[in-house]
Amino acid sequence: MKRKATYQPERRTHIAHARMNDAEWEQFLSQLEKLGVSQSDFIRQAILTAQVKVTVQPIYNSEVLDEIAAQYGKIGSNLNQIAHHLNAGNPLTARLMKDINHCLADLSGLKQKLENLAGDM
Repeated sequence: MKRKATYQPERRTHIAHARMNDAEWEQFLSQLEKLGVSQSDFIRQAILTAQVKVTVQPIYNSEVLDEIAAQYGKIGSNLNQIAHHLNAGNPLTARLMKDINHCLADLSGLKQKLENLAGDM
């Protein structure tokens, strides 16, 4: 008569499958042999102890971003010149106000370009 096992494993109802190439399979079998554990035990231990490193690669159009960065630099330079002029005690003229408004409009346009670019990602 067959003896009933006294070991009562935790009831596991979910099954995981993974596909591996030849090199991965050989490495997997090597690890099993080295550690002396079953495939299931190895995977469970890996799930509980392993740290998975995830690298997110942004997808972007480098040329467009370079152009926008250059435009931001030019606008920033213009604003710095305006601020320097005003801080020197010079009056705020209509021409200067027009330049400020152009800078603000350019900044608004660049903001819209960046939002469109981000929406395309």
